[in-house]
Amino acid sequence: MRRLTLFLISIFCLNSAFSVAAHAAEKRNQLEELLIWKMSDELKLNTTEEKKFSDIVREINKKKAQFNQELQASVEKMSKAATEKAKDEELVTYRKSLQNYGRMSEEEFDKLKPLLGPERMVQYLQIKQDLTNRIKTMLTNPEGSPKEVKPLPSPKLIEEK
Repeated sequence: MRRLTLFLISIFCLNSAFSVAAHAAEKRNQLEELLIWKMSDELKLNTTEEKKFSDIVREINKKKAQFNQELQASVEKMSKAATEKAKDEELVTYRKSLQNYGRMSEEEFDKLKPLLGPERMVQYLQIKQDLTNRIKTMLTNPEGSPKEVKPLPSPKLIEEK
């Protein structure tokens, strides 16, 4: 009976952990879709450009998430490593993942610039920087509202014929 109870508690904990992870992934996907929609609207992308843009952004974000998981797993392995040699080997792995993660910004730039062109690429970078600053402000000061933040415009309804 005790084993059954422990087994059921374990299953419940695992299910809860998967549920939390699924919820976080769902929220990340919602934010990603919101970013794609906002950027497409602001950059005035046509449907072909929007499709290419969203594919690039999703691919880059997927790779970033993968490298971020590798970084987290590497830190976890480092903390559990018993010997200095094992820690040093994991530091090498961590550094490689960190370099790969850093290259993602370059890849994003290299893939989006030909699609957007110089004018819209500059606009994209400005919007992205503004959104990043807003998120940082909200994270550092969750109770107070950030100063000098312009409200987002209402979404525009686009009908395709």
